[in-house]
Amino acid sequence: MEQLPVRDLATGFRDDYGRPTKDIYVAIGALILQQLHDFTDQQTTEAIALNIAWHYALDIRHNSDAYICERTLRNYRKMVLDAGLDQVLFRTLTDKLIKEIGIDTSKQRLDSTAVRSAIGGLTRPEILVEATCKFLRELKRKHPEQYSLVDPEIIRKYVTRTGDVCFGDTRPSESRKRISEAAGNVFKLVEFFQETECSTLESYQLLRKIFHEQCEVSSSGEAPVTVRPPSKTGCDGVINPADPDARYNKHRGTGYLVQIMETYDEEDSEEPDTSITPKPDLITHVAVDPLTMHDKDALTPAFDDTEQRGIKPQELLADSHYGSTECIENGNGRDVEIVAPAQTPKGKLQGKFTLEDFDVDDEGRITRCPAGQRPAETSVAGIRLQVIFMAETCESCPHKDRCPASSVGRSSVRYQYTHDRVRLRLRRMKERGDEFRDRYRWCVGVEATMSRLKYQMGMIRLRVRKMLNITYVATLCALGLNIRRVAAYRSAVG
Repeated sequence: MEQLPVRDLATGFRDDYGRPTKDIYVAIGALILQQLHDFTDQQTTEAIALNIAWHYALDIRHNSDAYICERTLRNYRKMVLDAGLDQVLFRTLTDKLIKEIGIDTSKQRLDSTAVRSAIGGLTRPEILVEATCKFLRELKRKHPEQYSLVDPEIIRKYVTRTGDVCFGDTRPSESRKRISEAAGNVFKLVEFFQETECSTLESYQLLRKIFHEQCEVSSSGEAPVTVRPPSKTGCDGVINPADPDARYNKHRGTGYLVQIMETYDEEDSEEPDTSITPKPDLITHVAVDPLTMHDKDALTPAFDDTEQRGIKPQELLADSHYGSTECIENGNGRDVEIVAPAQTPKGKLQGKFTLEDFDVDDEGRITRCPAGQRPAETSVAGIRLQVIFMAETCESCPHKDRCPASSVGRSSVRYQYTHDRVRLRLRRMKERGDEFRDRYRWCVGVEATMSRLKYQMGMIRLRVRKMLNITYVATLCALGLNIRRVAAYRSAVG
């Protein structure tokens, strides 16, 4: 409780104006416990009022501090979000826990997981329709005089949704055919209000963004607005106007990408001492990114965050998405050894031979192919290496369909590869050894942390939307898990 940043939050209040505030320690502590237990606002206010364990945890000594309404809880949460105190809470309290327990941060592991906000999947016509409705509703609230200038037919179809052929009463099959009509209506609204004060509205900016993502303006007089085919819209566009920050990923679905880095301790003893309680693994870094972001781009922010706090790892375990040559060099430049497997070489999954299947000497030159044939000629240049095999020998080879040297369209049976590819081959060969496997086996432990966050603490499907709110929930959930683990450790050691 003493570590809570109450002074930062107290700047939003005045000593000479308004009613006395609720205990700020209680309010901030309740926000942390809310995410720790995955409570709604109603459940949180009931726990503050009736749960004696919460009274003890929040140090509630006066009856007036035990009653907080849902609106007050939301107001405090908004103040925490506006001031960015969720990150301050996580870093301050986590660093304090690491120091008090004596956690070794020299070895850590990093992974990512996908979470989904409180949105539903929409089709392309539904995206255009919902964006239009959102803009018209905000226009009606903030600029009623401009709202009165909108075509009544558009109001009927998108706002009141009454009568025939309105988008709220259209069959899915008919809705697909009417996407051009929706695109035309969006174009009219964007053009009509672009020179007015309404263009500063957040919903208008979103409507214009969606229009340019989904549609194109044509010079043809017959169809001034055309809808882009799905193959040209890209995956980095808005998938739901209710949550414009959410993105789509072919392999992970829709939502956000959460990066988690935590400490770990190797337990190599076959017969561990049961009298010694192992120290807990604590999450040291949390970041929420778009689902379209590649994992390798999360390394630099993670290093910056932990280095600034003095808990940067010396050895980092991660999966192959963090194991590119660029990532390894990034870690070496920061004195961090990244232990991660290289990605599977191209063609391996299709059953093709790769450089790993050839015999290579110390200089990177191929000495023998997988079929046992020696090259007829070998050349080494500054950028790439090349080997040429006998055409008559390769023509009768039973593996010619799998061999990269006999690719279609080449006049000779040759194979070209770069010096970087040779170094990558050497790295992959070392990863097959027991030494690498013995070091890398501890990386799988981060999956247990992901499972607890998503299924025990409710992060798999959140009740909030937008990047700022998702970051708040993910950060305090990670802090709550750290508190759980330290509490269990302190209870075990007495």
